[in-house]
Amino acid sequence: MGCCGSSGPHKTIAASPLTTSPHKKTMKVSAGTFIKTQLSPFSEAYMLGNRIGLGGFGEVRRCTHRITGALRAVKIYSKELFGQNSTQQGKMIEEMEILRTLDHPNIIRVYDFFEDSKNYYLVMEYCEGGELFNKIEKMAKFSEDDAALIMRQLLSVVAFCHSLKIVHRDLKPENMMVEERNRKLNIKIADFGTACYLDLNNETTGVVGTTYYMAPEVFNGSYNEGCDVWSCGVIMYILLTGSPPFGGKTDDEIMAKVKEGVYTTESSAFRLISPEAIDLIKKLIAPLSERISASQSLSHPWLNRSRPKVERPVLEAVIKNLREFRSTLKLRDALLTFITSQLINHRELKDLRDAFVILDKDGDGKIGKEDLFEQLSGFIPGDGAYTHAEEILLNVDSNNDGFIEFTEYLRATIDKKILLSNANLLAAFAILDKNNTGKISVADFMNVLADREEYDLNLWTELVREANPDGKGFFDMEEFTKLLMDKI
Repeated sequence: MGCCGSSGPHKTIAASPLTTSPHKKTMKVSAGTFIKTQLSPFSEAYMLGNRIGLGGFGEVRRCTHRITGALRAVKIYSKELFGQNSTQQGKMIEEMEILRTLDHPNIIRVYDFFEDSKNYYLVMEYCEGGELFNKIEKMAKFSEDDAALIMRQLLSVVAFCHSLKIVHRDLKPENMMVEERNRKLNIKIADFGTACYLDLNNETTGVVGTTYYMAPEVFNGSYNEGCDVWSCGVIMYILLTGSPPFGGKTDDEIMAKVKEGVYTTESSAFRLISPEAIDLIKKLIAPLSERISASQSLSHPWLNRSRPKVERPVLEAVIKNLREFRSTLKLRDALLTFITSQLINHRELKDLRDAFVILDKDGDGKIGKEDLFEQLSGFIPGDGAYTHAEEILLNVDSNNDGFIEFTEYLRATIDKKILLSNANLLAAFAILDKNNTGKISVADFMNVLADREEYDLNLWTELVREANPDGKGFFDMEEFTKLLMDKI
């Protein structure tokens, strides 16, 4: 577990004070909206389980959400190990800030953040398959199909992060989690402790990373997002051959070979590896001036073998749901996004996730207008496809950034019987009703659903009144259910 070095924006995570601005009428909701410092103790929300990892500033343990019973992982940072180093604490908080902005099917999902006198607690998705590194140790090397599947997911994450000017800086198999225990290689990129924002010159500084995977320019202390692409190339090399391109008994030996940049694709290990795979490796592990970007790599023909196949009826149903989705009451929309991001087990949504990859034609982890147009052209004749693409984007893009992120997509396409199951309704109500009064007040809604910049009592009073004009300023379970079932 590392700490983030960043030249990007830095904010302290704390509940914002209430304001009463009468002019604030807009509200943006995303998966990151609900990730904030919880004022209650960690132990009130979670039961702590056994240790599953250990790092420089603490440990990772399993934990169980008391209300839902969901198994999650918690990264515990010991303040004692930080000592008086407030800079390191700030970097740790920056990791949290970066993770709040990342909504991608192959990035570890974050749920909660707690702080007490001894520790910080970052609660994340639990991946039962463990580290990809362990699978590499067991399997020695992967088939090209499996390696391509892993690399497409990895490069999609990297392209997504780079589009937000975020550089990971420590990509390696130890930071790539396997979602499930079975053979399916769904990957989640984790540990953004070394991630940072690029500065105004699109550069960053600091010799950061793990020697095997570091790009040569990193050792000079000034570089850009291309360092992640080099790391991807090294990972691909290891997946296909079982060995790193730059070996050595010490970090100094490895560093010298990385700086020299000479590696082989002519050994016996490459005898059965396709020319297309070798071509991509050479484009990734290349001098910075010749290295392709993550987004460019996603169009490489070798990665086409890894695209999922979705039955046409599934894709038709997804497109139908996207076309029919309409944003309605702001409070209802916020609640649906909350349930989608915080309560749904995404491992159960394989078909929807595969369809997302199909719709995301360029593979950058988000669906844009051109992505939609290309898919709709196969279902809608003439110029209607472009019009419908614009309408879908307008209705589904709840945070108004011009793209459909993964949680926005799921909210629009998921089966309502799954989304609004009795278990999810009860859990959502219990989480909102923190004081166990049997009623959800305006303040309850605001404290859970509001972004830090949306702590506006007048705004949330208006949203609750809009959702239930005949109510008394609060919702009981029956009214809450009616609201979400679209019966109010």
